[in-house]
Amino acid sequence: MKTIQLPSLMLSSMLLIGSLFFVACSKDDDVVSEEPTFSVELKTNNTFGKMLVDDKGKTLYFLEKDVDGTSACSGGCLNVWPIFFDETFTAGPGLEANLFATITRADGQKQTTYKGWPLYKFQQDTKAGDILGDNKNGFFLAKPDYSVFFGNKGTGRYLVDALGKTLYTFVDDLDGTSNCNGGCAAVWPAFFTEPPIVPTPLKSSDFYKITRTDSQFQVTFVKKPVYFFSKDEVRGDVKGTLANPKFTVLSVN
Repeated sequence: MKTIQLPSLMLSSMLLIGSLFFVACSKDDDVVSEEPTFSVELKTNNTFGKMLVDDKGKTLYFLEKDVDGTSACSGGCLNVWPIFFDETFTAGPGLEANLFATITRADGQKQTTYKGWPLYKFQQDTKAGDILGDNKNGFFLAKPDYSVFFGNKGTGRYLVDALGKTLYTFVDDLDGTSNCNGGCAAVWPAFFTEPPIVPTPLKSSDFYKITRTDSQFQVTFVKKPVYFFSKDEVRGDVKGTLANPKFTVLSVN
């Protein structure tokens, strides 16, 4: 059999091409695709349900005193409850980016908000998944689906909706029955949400759905029908009690 001798230059070229191909394949094999990270992500906890966490999995919190949409946590409070802010904010899957915003605090720092509530971390949450700050000093786990939340301007805790609008009850109502109808209902619209997602220590079983005489649904809290006041124009407004003393802020312990 006749042996074919390849020119040395051609042989060298073929060996070089083979080496480059091997190196390229080896580099491709070493590439590991990274999961994208987001500023805030949606997680589900077996006990608490849906919750907001930062890009490291650290739990985020709301403060009841921030009902006006501004931060009431300053000075030493921030050592325990650091503010959350990301200049290049991105929302994770299942979260609407337009529900997040940025405020400039009184101390000049920026802070990220969700549905108008400034977001915080808790210094004692040392690892991803820790939830040690819930129901501590007016701070509560930041959940994306609260139906109601707490407001507190220093005179006691009361209920607001998820966007910080004050909720009221009417002294002339009976248990499970609204007596605010007609023109009254135009000034004092019925509050309704379903299902009730509430912060600790409220119980969802304390909220119930009734059907009013005008066929609208309304939420009751401990059997008392719950209302908004139409002249409360922005979050944190509490004008209803002065307008009509028969309507009182829905205070809770």
